[in-house]
Amino acid sequence: MSLVAAERLPGVLGHELRNPLASAMTGAMLAREMIDGDDPRGAVLDGVLRDLDRMTNLIDGWLRVARTGTTQPRMVAIDGLLDSVAARHDAQVVCRSADAVVKGDRGLLERALDNLLENARQAGARTLRLAVQCLADEVTIHVEDDGKGVPAEHLERLFTPGWSGRGGNGLGLYAVATTMAAHQGTVRCVPLARGTRFSITLPMAANRHAVA
Repeated sequence: MSLVAAERLPGVLGHELRNPLASAMTGAMLAREMIDGDDPRGAVLDGVLRDLDRMTNLIDGWLRVARTGTTQPRMVAIDGLLDSVAARHDAQVVCRSADAVVKGDRGLLERALDNLLENARQAGARTLRLAVQCLADEVTIHVEDDGKGVPAEHLERLFTPGWSGRGGNGLGLYAVATTMAAHQGTVRCVPLARGTRFSITLPMAANRHAVA
């Protein structure tokens, strides 16, 4: 995949998926209304609606990035962000910071962390750890795993669109890097003695009110 094609992909996919997703959301909402409150199928549909809502927010976020190169400027508390991601991936939050707040798109930041944790599981990781570090006006989230690790010769190409060391589509880590760039942040990979550490660094929000 060329760099130009990869840069246009979020906007193309967002445009193509928005209408079918809205239709799916409407259908799921109607089905939910037809089910009694004590029906166990209601909990399943509630989960479907939550996932569809997440997808809608992700598409809106990527469309904004594709159009403007930036994200929706909303306050995001890092501790709450990590709790949501850790629950989905059975990860440990080993270090927190109640003061860690950034400005941006919570959905895109969650998805970036999802990508890192999903990659770790695919690399054979059994333990996933998340940690927050605040230095001066920056927040760094460390994602550590005990998987197979990343060979040193792959580090330079790790975030290149279309490249994968395991035969995948090569878009997951590129999406992480693109998300960080849209938030004026960075991502880097550090091989460990056992496993890998990815560190994403974001600017600390100056005004920490109205936190999402």
